[in-house]
Amino acid sequence: MAYKQQILLKHKNGITAQWISEDFSWIAVATYQQNEIKIKHKDGGDVIIKKWALTNCSGPWTGTSEDGKSLIILPHYDDIRNPISGEANIILTAINAYIGGKKTIESYWQADIVGLLEDPDMFVKDKEAEAEGRIN
Repeated sequence: MAYKQQILLKHKNGITAQWISEDFSWIAVATYQQNEIKIKHKDGGDVIIKKWALTNCSGPWTGTSEDGKSLIILPHYDDIRNPISGEANIILTAINAYIGGKKTIESYWQADIVGLLEDPDMFVKDKEAEAEGRIN
């Protein structure tokens, strides 16, 4: 069964992407969380690195373990799971890109995008390059 993109949403807890099956009977969801890592600069100061992580990619292929404490991947759903997880990884690459991520999202995601492109903390280098006329 084919899935189509439904929404890409930036919210206070991260980013969520959602796909829906053509017959509206199943959904798939990918969630992203931003992590901060503090490292030492070569000059001795602290540097904060912010990176996005794909924290979950679930759909009809997702089940629970026998003890109910963890998620498992159910067999026989590769034809659905592979394209969705591939798209989820493209989104992850775009939101982590130093530059070019905004255009990637705009050209790749065909459904609604809410809160992501207008967020001042997202795609900062893209917005600077656009303002300077280096990219359009």
